[in-house]
Amino acid sequence: MKRDQIAFEATSATGLLAVGYVRVAAVPHLHPRSGLDAQLATIRAVAKADRIELVRVFEDSGESAHNARRPGLLALLAAVNAGQANVIIVPDLARLARDTGVLHRLMGLFSRRGVRLLSTVERPVAEV
Repeated sequence: MKRDQIAFEATSATGLLAVGYVRVAAVPHLHPRSGLDAQLATIRAVAKADRIELVRVFEDSGESAHNARRPGLLALLAAVNAGQANVIIVPDLARLARDTGVLHRLMGLFSRRGVRLLSTVERPVAEV
């Protein structure tokens, strides 16, 4: 079963329900934090520390951040539009997009939906 198909029972004492997003490019990176498993572990650790229920993680493997039509990202956007989470956790903003215009548009969409974007690297949390 792929990580993006894993769904957990969503009951949160804090009322914060999150989806995560991880991505690796087609070109392998040697940095240990760049692998999907490391990204996933970071997202889970932050969710646990912040008492946020992580309900699903979307994944794009072998996809460039310059492509805004990645399957995992599109599934994440569908989940946001369906109101399935009020927090998105990413290892860093570059996982979502490298183009600042695309990132700005995504952040605007999240804000309009009342969804907070939490980057484990670029803290503090971007509030809605």
